This record gives sequence, C-alpha cells and structure tokens, in this order.
Amino acid sequence: MAITHTETVIDLIVLNDGTDVVSQVAIKTVSVDDSDPSNLTQTNYDTYIIDSSGGTSAAGFVAYDSLSETVVKGWIADEISASDTKTNAEAWINSVKSPPTPSEVNKKLPWS
Repeated sequence: MAITHTETVIDLIVLNDGTDVVSQVAIKTVSVDDSDPSNLTQTNYDTYIIDSSGGTSAAGFVAYDSLSETVVKGWIADEISASDTKTNAEAWINSVKSPPTPSEVNKKLPWS
C-alpha cells in the first residue's frame, strides 16, 4: 500500500511579446493510494513563476517549439520539491484511511 504522485505539466503561460518565453508553468499532481485508488485519490493544481527576465538571451534558453515536459519540469524541480502539495495530499489520504478520533461527539440524553 503505497502512495504515488504523478506530476504533469498542463499549461505554459508565455510573455505576450512574440518571443514565446515561458513565464509560468501549471502543474497537476495526482496522488493515489494503491490500496483503494477510487476513494484515495487527491488531485492538486499549482502554478510556478519562471524568471523570464533574461528573455531569449538567457543562459540555456530553449525555444518554445523545442521544449519537452522534462525540460520544463527541470526548471521548477526545486520549487516542486519544496512544495507541500505531496505532503498535504498524503495527509488527506491517510486521514481518509484512518480518520482521527473526534474531540467531541453527540451523546444520548440521560433522560427519556
């Protein structure tokens, strides 16, 4: 019973100046517990800002048409690693699997 996380680039936002320099990356993260995928799946969406200040002259610049998902995810690998998205998804999945004991409960009145 493991929780797996799959991150997919779902959108790229580019500068509106004709250069097609990417300025934002939208990621969808799907977290699934393989013990019960239909009930233990969490989907999250995050957007990451890319430093586009160097424009097409930036070191390592890759033209839009030559981009791959691997390249784009490499740009934001540190941010994805620092994100709480996976941790929060795991916490949610684990709380569904083993709900915490409530601190208060309704109780039948002591009189009839």
